[in-house]
Amino acid sequence: MPIRSSGDQRRRRLGRDLTIAALGLLLGVGGAFAVRSLTQRGPESSPSHLALPGLSPAAAPAGPAGAAATNSPSPTPPVRPGSARAALAAFLGAQAKGDFARGYALLDRAGRARYPTVEDWVAAQDDRLQPTTWQVGAERAAAGGAVDVRADVLHRAGVDPFSGLTPGRTDELWRLQREQGAWRVAADPLEQAPVLPSDRLAPAAVQSWLDRLAACDQAGAARLEAGGERYGPESLAQLPCREHGRWAAGAAAGLDQATDASSYVAAFGPDVQDWARLVPVHKEGTRFNVVVAPLGDGWRVLGTDPAEPAG
Repeated sequence: MPIRSSGDQRRRRLGRDLTIAALGLLLGVGGAFAVRSLTQRGPESSPSHLALPGLSPAAAPAGPAGAAATNSPSPTPPVRPGSARAALAAFLGAQAKGDFARGYALLDRAGRARYPTVEDWVAAQDDRLQPTTWQVGAERAAAGGAVDVRADVLHRAGVDPFSGLTPGRTDELWRLQREQGAWRVAADPLEQAPVLPSDRLAPAAVQSWLDRLAACDQAGAARLEAGGERYGPESLAQLPCREHGRWAAGAAAGLDQATDASSYVAAFGPDVQDWARLVPVHKEGTRFNVVVAPLGDGWRVLGTDPAEPAG
C-alpha cells in the first residue's frame, strides 16, 4: 500500500481553514468580483511534503497547481511505451514534472474508474509521495497477464509537524496491465516501503551535533538539525555549552526506549515511533538522550529526551 503522511489530515484541515479565512476576506473587500475570480481559478496547492534535493522543474511545478490540463484526455497515452518498464518510467517521469494529465493518460482501467477525470487525479496528489528521480528495476509476470515492476524511487525528503516524515527513498512495486494495445499503470503501488539510513550512522550525527554545542556553536549545531523547533527539554541541549568535558554518543535505539516521547508523538503522530531513533549521550556522570530523524541518507537531530523520569 502507498505511504500516507501521518500529518495528512491535519494538513488538509489547515488548508481548508486557510481557504475559508481567505474567502471571507475576499468577500469583505472585493464583493462579487472576488468571489467570481475565486471560482474561476484552478485547484489550489495545499502544503506539500517537505523535501530535500530535487525540486521539480520550474516550468512544470510539482503539485496540483502545476497540472498542465484540466480536461480528461483520451484514455490512449500520447506515446505508447513499448514495455511495462518503459510505461512505469514514463508515468514516474510525468509525475515528477507535475504533468499529471500525461500521468493520468497512463493509468489503467481501474485507476481511471477510481479517478474519472484529470481534476480528480490532480486533487489526489496532495496525499501522494511525488518522485524526483527513480530507477526502474526488474519485472516479473503476475496473474492475468499483468506484470509487476520494482522501482527505487527518490523523493524530496523532509520532516515537519504537518506532513510527518517524507522518506527520501522508497522501494516500490507497481502492477501494470496491457489494455487496448498499451501498457497501463495502477494508480497506486502494490508496495511502497521507506528506505531509512542505517541506525549505525545515527551516533556519528549526534556526536557532530554535541561537538558543536560543546564549542557553544549554536549556528553550527542548528545546521545538523531537522529544522524548525527543538523538541523535548531545551535545558538538556544547553548542557554541552555550560559544562566542560568530553561528551560521547552511544548506540541508537528505538523511540520506544525514550523516557518521555509525548512531545514527539504530539507533533508528528504515533508513526514517529517507527522512524525516529534515540541516541544516549553522556559526560562524566551527566547523561540525556537525543532524538534523531532520517533525512535522505543521514540522520538529523529533532530534540532531546531526559535520561530519567522527572522526579
